[in-house]
Amino acid sequence: MKVIDLFCGAGGFSLGFDYIEKFELIYALDNWNIACQTYKSNFPYVDVDCRNALDISPSKIPSADIIIGGPPCQEFTITKALGKDERSYDTSLIEWFLKVVDNIKPKYWIMENVPTVSRFVSGKHKKKIYKMTDYGIPQLRKRLFYGDYNEPKKAPTKVIFPTVINEAGGVTYRPPNLGIRLGSVFRRRSLIHEVLITQTFPLDFILHGILSDQYTMIGNAVPPLMAYRFAQAIENPTQLKIHTEKVIRD
Repeated sequence: MKVIDLFCGAGGFSLGFDYIEKFELIYALDNWNIACQTYKSNFPYVDVDCRNALDISPSKIPSADIIIGGPPCQEFTITKALGKDERSYDTSLIEWFLKVVDNIKPKYWIMENVPTVSRFVSGKHKKKIYKMTDYGIPQLRKRLFYGDYNEPKKAPTKVIFPTVINEAGGVTYRPPNLGIRLGSVFRRRSLIHEVLITQTFPLDFILHGILSDQYTMIGNAVPPLMAYRFAQAIENPTQLKIHTEKVIRD
């Protein structure tokens, strides 16, 4: 099944699908040059388009069986959303993503964003906020997933790394605390490898850019393990159905 990743960033969403041989990544789009370089280094076999999405007609995006992606969420973060008039939000990138979906009509599509975006997308597709610890990701962060997809199988973890990710704000980039905040007992910012672990990236994942760029790319990414849960559910929906029925019986 062919997969395209829109607003791919470093490639966390892509990596989860790349773990399963059934899926073939064929195209990725992002307009941040450093993220494009990082993506190319980790997925050299994928066609990477480093342009602004709004400069591309949705009809020009390659056809695929699955569309994944996360339009930039800075516009909708909690700190910016408080007290802001909903009419003043810029939803152009979300609307562009949905136009691509309407044009391609893939078998499955998944859009990821911060929970605040729930107010700006319709209810005619599946819309759910997921707690990352319910799926094996060792962080307290919550994320919104919207689209047409199979429900991922839960695999809860009680392990939380020393890195503290605030449920409200997620990754913080407030100077001089570039990166994900640690508990006050540590009194230091997290190391980039701690961020990779907390986001479930492999430690040998290639990163370009200066350190602050690396924190931003990994902090903004969909955790590859969460993406893998979605990919598993698409790959083998029968197995997922059996598991769900067993949970209900038990």
